[in-house]
Amino acid sequence: MQGKLARQAVAPILLVDDEPMVLKSLQLIIEHAGFSCLPAGSGSDALQCLEGDEPLGLAIVDLILPDIPGEELLQRASQLRPGLPLVAMSGYGDRLEESRETLEVAGFLPKPFEKDTLIELIDRLSRPRIERLTQQRSGW
Repeated sequence: MQGKLARQAVAPILLVDDEPMVLKSLQLIIEHAGFSCLPAGSGSDALQCLEGDEPLGLAIVDLILPDIPGEELLQRASQLRPGLPLVAMSGYGDRLEESRETLEVAGFLPKPFEKDTLIELIDRLSRPRIERLTQQRSGW
């Protein structure tokens, strides 16, 4: 597991969930681990972030959103931000399984999940970026 200092070097994590309590809880877990988080309560809010200039480290998207299907949002994210690691999450196991067949994402999170599972996934997906930054700073 990476330390909080290394995690601060990662660009913000876009977190998308329409359930306010879930969104806030996951945001607190992510931030407590030392990552920066951009919470979005809808697909349209997430699209605004994706279309903006703010650097992003990865995006975690709930598949069930009221305004834009999560699968569509993930596809748009990969078009708008090529190379951005994307994670699909859902409390509907069948929806997540269907998405495994059609989506090209870096990870899947079935709800509910343990906070350690979330942080380990973020660590794994952000490690290459942290290593690249470390090498740049050390002059490798």
